[in-house]
Amino acid sequence: MLINYMRIALRVIKHDTWHFMLNLFGFSIGLAAAIIVGLFAAYEWSYDNQHPNGERVYRVHTDYRAWGLQMIAHSDSRLSLEMLNHTQVEDVLILSQMKDLGYFSEPLAMEVVINGEQARLSNAYVASANIGDFIQLDVLSGDLDKALTEPGKLAISRSESIRFFGTENALEKTLSYDGGRYVIAAVFADLPDNTHFVFDTLTGIPKVLSRPIRGYVYMRLDQSADPRVIAEQITTNMREKSTGRGKKLSITLNSLQDLHFHSNGPFEMKQGSSKLVMQVSIALTFLLLLIASVNFINLNIASAAKRAKEVGVRKALGASKSQLITQFLIESLFVVTLAVVIALFLVELSIPYVNALLERSLSLSFSSLFLALVISVTLLIGVLAGLYPALFIASFSAKRVLSGDLQRGKTAIWVRKLTLALQGGLSVALIVAAVVIYKQMALIDSLPVGYSKLDRIIIKDLPTEAVFQMEGSHLLAQLEQIEGVEHVLPSNTILTEDITAELFFTWPNGEQLRGTQPTISTGFNPVETLGLELVAGRDFSSDYISDWAVTNDQGERTFSVLISEGLAKQAGYSDPTTLLGKTLSANDGNSRAKVVGIIKDIKIGSARQQQLPLSINAAAIDNSPESHVVIKVGPGANKVRIMEQAQRFISTELAVSDVKINLIEDDYRHAHINEYRIQQLVLLFSGLAILLTCLGILGLASFSAIRRQKEIAIRKVLGSSRLSIVNLLSKEFLVIVLCGGGVACPVSYILMSDWLANFNERIELALWIYGVAAISVIGITWLTVASLALRAASTRPSLILRYE
Repeated sequence: MLINYMRIALRVIKHDTWHFMLNLFGFSIGLAAAIIVGLFAAYEWSYDNQHPNGERVYRVHTDYRAWGLQMIAHSDSRLSLEMLNHTQVEDVLILSQMKDLGYFSEPLAMEVVINGEQARLSNAYVASANIGDFIQLDVLSGDLDKALTEPGKLAISRSESIRFFGTENALEKTLSYDGGRYVIAAVFADLPDNTHFVFDTLTGIPKVLSRPIRGYVYMRLDQSADPRVIAEQITTNMREKSTGRGKKLSITLNSLQDLHFHSNGPFEMKQGSSKLVMQVSIALTFLLLLIASVNFINLNIASAAKRAKEVGVRKALGASKSQLITQFLIESLFVVTLAVVIALFLVELSIPYVNALLERSLSLSFSSLFLALVISVTLLIGVLAGLYPALFIASFSAKRVLSGDLQRGKTAIWVRKLTLALQGGLSVALIVAAVVIYKQMALIDSLPVGYSKLDRIIIKDLPTEAVFQMEGSHLLAQLEQIEGVEHVLPSNTILTEDITAELFFTWPNGEQLRGTQPTISTGFNPVETLGLELVAGRDFSSDYISDWAVTNDQGERTFSVLISEGLAKQAGYSDPTTLLGKTLSANDGNSRAKVVGIIKDIKIGSARQQQLPLSINAAAIDNSPESHVVIKVGPGANKVRIMEQAQRFISTELAVSDVKINLIEDDYRHAHINEYRIQQLVLLFSGLAILLTCLGILGLASFSAIRRQKEIAIRKVLGSSRLSIVNLLSKEFLVIVLCGGGVACPVSYILMSDWLANFNERIELALWIYGVAAISVIGITWLTVASLALRAASTRPSLILRYE
């Protein structure tokens, strides 16, 4: 019997191959998209869930928003360590970058020698010895506790061990540096991708520090603890010990398992994602699965309606209702199973491209849970798609089916119409979102940030002493010789991230400003190299040796400074040019700065950050162990070749192999990576939603055309044109889609307004965007219905009415 059912199913497929392929691949594409988005959402949700007691671990953040800045992940470790006496604080973990240790004690060497060759420790951190109680670390060999408690010991990752020594077994091997050596005491497995922690080298915190260490601080709280109360207590303690504007700062505690959605500041180990991206992904997963499933059922019903006479003949020949239901179920389950297999194949093909698009490591794992979900969906959709048409048609008498009377099932028709309205509304909303996000990101790319993003290359994290030299460093001289390079500039600030220093002045009019006063330390020619807009005065120049910061025998430092228009106006100068040639006294009492130029204000960081007035000084702030180099290249220069040559020069000059070299325009875009991910998701699924909507319309229109074929034939006999018949059949669907779009417009307006509120500069939600979205969906709907209606209207009436 089963063989007979399958033979009939294959005969049906052969008879209506186009309809079968449409149904099969429509459901496959929808299901594949749902699986991919579901994998992405599950991956995002899995971040930092592997760590011990992760639900009770919180990272301490310092809130600088009262200064006009933002919240950052760094905090003073002393404040948290003092809370160890609190009954609800179980333990505290401290992580700080080795390169920053010079601020707190004698710096640890980052440059090492292996077998006579120089190398640099990558992602190197000092950590408290209890790191294993907070982070899931798989120690492959050695003693992690020994590495973090004994001086001169290191724990390195598996990949770092292979990079240095060509083997995982690196225990007791040594790394030499000027004045000493490191001994490898432990090797641990590489950290997984789905964690915000990023380190390859660990060592213990020095016993003697000149002041409390700042860095990433994690607190494990008691189950009954309220993190907000603990944060308030730390804030109160901090403010009691602070003076001046320090009393405006506050502390917050962010859950470890939520950090991935709140790790978008300038000092993160790894840039995180957005909870909105994950929420959109989850919503799209269910919507795509629902729409693809309903479309499949609709098309199955339309196909079954075409087989009404076949069913009538079989009933007249004695086929029972159960046999007809079994036939439809077997056919439906066969098609659904085949569609699931194709969907899984499409997912496997698409995952590499999706990973490249979203910068993730998604994979299709056939776990028991995943297989159970796939089987459940297959059975559910297969049964629903086959059961309803079977019950619908098999319930009629043979006479009724053979006569073509298929008017029953009004409830199901309303369900399909509501589904079509949902699809139309979703299509309108996604088109609106795609246009709004595209326009907003175009605005961000075109915003006047006060410096040039184009034709600029930045080399990050080079030793300060190697680049900040008044007479010019050998490295910078080599970089300037590269073909296509016009200017080279040392800087202590990455403009696409955040400020790293401040400089407070007493102005000639006696004014002393409060709040935040960012400053950037550079070498000569910052205006030309960074593409700043000079309002008045001149740039720093090697022709004026007095521009460079110099300290005399009395300990007084003098240097030149560029002032932004906003800073000058804050100081009470309506005409900033009157400051040219004036000397400003730094509030430290030992520094004097001569104003040589006025520049337009600069926006540092992303478009989400507010614009701050600032100054640019000639090498006056040089206490950072690492600085950066900005290269201006000529129009049409081969940037890739220049970056490759710069990499070779730095490797030769500084023995740094893992130097970070980027285009500034790419860094600026990366500062808005979550917005671009939303844009990519919305653009992709706008197209899928429209495709699935067209399939849904095809299913409903096909069923409608079959039900109304006699009416169409009679209208043709009475003189109706093809266009009028097409419009007649299209009208119903256009009304349904318009109703869905009418609901979607206000909802999308609210959602997009809320999203745009995250930006300081944003576009206006123009009415034409909604009009374009609605007209686009209406046009697609009309064309889809017309493709079927025109075929029905072209059929000769005699073929339909000859048996009447």
